[in-house]
Amino acid sequence: MAYDVFLVSALEDREIAKLITRRLRALKFKVRFDQKQTDDTFDAKDARDSANSQSVLVLWSENALQSDWVRAAASVGHSRPGTLVQVSLDDTEPYAPFDAEKLYSVKGMTSRTTPEGFFELVEELGRRDERTDLRAWMGYGSKDETQKAAWLLAHPTDPLALAAAKKKQRKLAEKPAPAAAAAGAAALAANSIRSVRPAASGGQTLNPPIKSNPSTSLLKMSDDTDMGAGWGMLIPIVIGIVGMLWLATVLKSEVVPKSTLPAISNATVVAPVCPTGEVPRALLAPPPLETGPIIVDE
Repeated sequence: MAYDVFLVSALEDREIAKLITRRLRALKFKVRFDQKQTDDTFDAKDARDSANSQSVLVLWSENALQSDWVRAAASVGHSRPGTLVQVSLDDTEPYAPFDAEKLYSVKGMTSRTTPEGFFELVEELGRRDERTDLRAWMGYGSKDETQKAAWLLAHPTDPLALAAAKKKQRKLAEKPAPAAAAAGAAALAANSIRSVRPAASGGQTLNPPIKSNPSTSLLKMSDDTDMGAGWGMLIPIVIGIVGMLWLATVLKSEVVPKSTLPAISNATVVAPVCPTGEVPRALLAPPPLETGPIIVDE
């Protein structure tokens, strides 16, 4: 893996080395710093990582002058022109041949205090990675959102801008989880919809609330109710029709000739109708009239 900075310090200077590492990483520099180092042995892994780094940053101090590991790493950085970067944690100056290289002082640096030497160090590391205006970025506070947005827009290829764009994409891709209150209100509304039924006289509901999924249980209930009512009415009708047909078949009567049965009780049989073109005999020979006493109305 390639690094921007391979940081070197004495074991006694671990705390200030951690602070400088955090500051550089906040500016999106790739820093190789082994916080678990327990000895002064410059091993093969250290040699490989320092060779794969753009800069070898050595933190000089009284403790660093006594450290074999610091001297070995500084020698590796010095052997590659344009690689070694030196910082003084106190007033200590390195010995030859390192005394010929530029030295940035970060004496008095804390989590709330940033000396001028650290700004100069950042500018030098940025120049080596072709990054500009990092001092301006470091001057912005947490409330300077407008200035930060303008800086990112003006430096679209800077690692800071690339990291901000990637973070924005992650936020857009993430689906916001519903708040607990909103989820509870939605569940309460769903339960209320399930339990709504027409009310009978007396204020009691005809049907109890359904405690299942409304999308399936309500539909199933309505379907069962309609089908039950339909079959309950259809079956008696079919049975009645079949029964009537059966009775009509079994009890079917013969047609009685009209000439044998009187239309009305105690009535005489109707005379047969004359054929077409003939006159009834009764009209041709009417019965004689009987005479009787003449009654004069006064």
